[in-house]
Amino acid sequence: MPAQANRRMPLSCEPCRERKIRCPRTASSPGGPCATCVRRGVPADQCVFLRDVYGRRGSRPRTPGAAVTGDEGGEANNSELLERISNSELLERIRKLESLVVNHANSSAVEARAEVPAASSPLGSSAGGDASTPASIWVSRGSLVKTASGHERYEPLSSKWSSVLASSPMGDGVSVDAMTPDSEVPFTTGRCQLDDILSALPAMSHCDELKEVYMSVFAPLFHILHDPSFLDEYARFRAAPENMPLSWLALLFAVLSIAVTSLDESSPLLRDLGKSSMASRSISTLTSRYRAAAFRCLEGDHYLWRQNLRTLQALILLIYGINHSHGQSWALLGLTRNIALSLGCHVDPEHFGLDIVEAEQRRRCWASLTMLYMIQNTCLGSIDPAPIQSSVKSPLDVDDDQLVAGSTTANAETPLSRSTPSQMSYLLYKFKLYDICARICNQLFSGGGLASYDAIMALDNEISAQQDEWNIKYVSDTRHSSLPTHHAVHLNILFGYSHQLSLLLHRPVLVQARTDGGSTQQQYTPNQVHTSGSRCLQSASALIGIHRLLHENEQFRPYQWYNRGLGSFHAFHAAVSIAYICGTNTALDAGYVASLRQELEASLNTFEAMAATGMSRICEKAAPVLRHLCMDSSLFSRQDLHTSYDMPQALQSLTPPLSGNGCSEGPPYSPTVLHTTSQQLEAFLETLQPSQWLSPAAITWNDWDIIIDGHLNPTSTGLLST
Repeated sequence: MPAQANRRMPLSCEPCRERKIRCPRTASSPGGPCATCVRRGVPADQCVFLRDVYGRRGSRPRTPGAAVTGDEGGEANNSELLERISNSELLERIRKLESLVVNHANSSAVEARAEVPAASSPLGSSAGGDASTPASIWVSRGSLVKTASGHERYEPLSSKWSSVLASSPMGDGVSVDAMTPDSEVPFTTGRCQLDDILSALPAMSHCDELKEVYMSVFAPLFHILHDPSFLDEYARFRAAPENMPLSWLALLFAVLSIAVTSLDESSPLLRDLGKSSMASRSISTLTSRYRAAAFRCLEGDHYLWRQNLRTLQALILLIYGINHSHGQSWALLGLTRNIALSLGCHVDPEHFGLDIVEAEQRRRCWASLTMLYMIQNTCLGSIDPAPIQSSVKSPLDVDDDQLVAGSTTANAETPLSRSTPSQMSYLLYKFKLYDICARICNQLFSGGGLASYDAIMALDNEISAQQDEWNIKYVSDTRHSSLPTHHAVHLNILFGYSHQLSLLLHRPVLVQARTDGGSTQQQYTPNQVHTSGSRCLQSASALIGIHRLLHENEQFRPYQWYNRGLGSFHAFHAAVSIAYICGTNTALDAGYVASLRQELEASLNTFEAMAATGMSRICEKAAPVLRHLCMDSSLFSRQDLHTSYDMPQALQSLTPPLSGNGCSEGPPYSPTVLHTTSQQLEAFLETLQPSQWLSPAAITWNDWDIIIDGHLNPTSTGLLST
């Protein structure tokens, strides 16, 4: 037996031995320091008796690299030896714990990957990526923690002990709750008074009417809610408003703020709710009031600190409404996206075993939020090129009544997609168009020069393929019954936006051919320029027809909020494109040019009629410009009658997409005398930056006012070469 195993241990504690003072040699209390150390203020963890330490281990362990013989040097090395022993034991325990955690995390990750098939997600590609490329990076599923207050949070795998315990048998019965409602929360101004919030609601009968407006007009366009669930909650709200959670009241106010925008000057409901004689002012006031109330509800629920699905739905609807009335909401959109991440919406809900209704609502929220993010990011020049990796599948192309409540995604039969349009069809198709738009804009703004014509035609073919899909989905079954009004509007919006994309895609080809003239280094051939010109004229004519159809058809009156916003903006783009092509290409047939001029004049009548209502700032700004284009006969005069462009075939009248830019409270429109020459106008149109045609918020109307005033300078600030 080694000598050190029989060695007699010191009786005094280590601090007393080091200072060579008297030690009582016993602890003042079980596990505590000796009386001398207590009197001297020595911390309890430093008053150690070696006899107790070695007694617990049974023998004194060997220390590698150290040899102890007899008593020589032993007294001086006791403290160092104790420290080495303690550190070694602690490190060994840490290594064992780390090994347990790593093994658990690896086994859980392998299990998750085995359970989750690769999903082609609407979020799995960047704004400039290929939409057909599936997400290649797995997203850790983590766990959802739901609290007694009705809030949720997502904890990534192994980020906290609660995440490990949640998926481990050792964690049975262990729960981690969020803070109580009475806890102090940062970023809040004080307590929310429920009575004040309820008093901001309109009368219950008016609430009912606005709710019906939302369900009939906006819910089919931006379908993120599960209608039966929302209606059940609304019934509970009518019975006991004071018992509804603040997050749901925020959602209700968001719904009301959007519904108000579809009312027009002849609406009795608007007259009852509004205080102004001007419809546009009443709508603006009511919308702002309901949005402010929604944010008060969110603040009262501490939405910056804790959230649930209703919080996210309310914020998404608020952003959607702001986009249509005021333009961009980039900061709020970033906040909302981070809240979606904190709720785990970037992870497909089937990993959590959720009810299929909640699972589909989560997918809809993530898809619609990604679409809004893609729209604004594109309009801002792709300032955030890094996408969020996601495993979320696309929402199902089904109606709400096909989702059976109470069944989980794991054991529920997946509803079959329909051959006819569902409540989700429009949103899914619109998302694909925005992905194409993002890739077109990547070519326009990349700074690497003009795209090859093969790349342009590849995107053009994608647009055509989408149009074919819509015809099959919406039009193929209309021989025996007419298409419902909301589906007809959806189809028009889809086709209109596809025509807008065609103009964005092909217009740079025409401008490049015009500016290069006879240069030997011209990027595109005459046949390619001819093809792009034909595409532009076809799309522009269709857009103008869509705009006029939505304005004149009575069944589309509930959708005038769209037509006086983004619909008018796209029609203005189409009219300007027609005028530019007619003025710069003398190879067009004279009869065709005359018909194009008639289309412009008919479009002018539509713009002036909408401007006279005072409800559309875009029409008020665009109508004088269009009048100038129609009055400029030199744009439509033919000096060479070669028929280089084919007359496009008659196209269906179809509508534009959503993102209107508000109402105006200014005086009624009155035509202005115009003086700019056609040569100046052509030069001006050639210098317009492509980004100005992405959204109404991007266009610089002051530059267009120069045309009306007759002092055009093509080198004006803000007009950049394409």
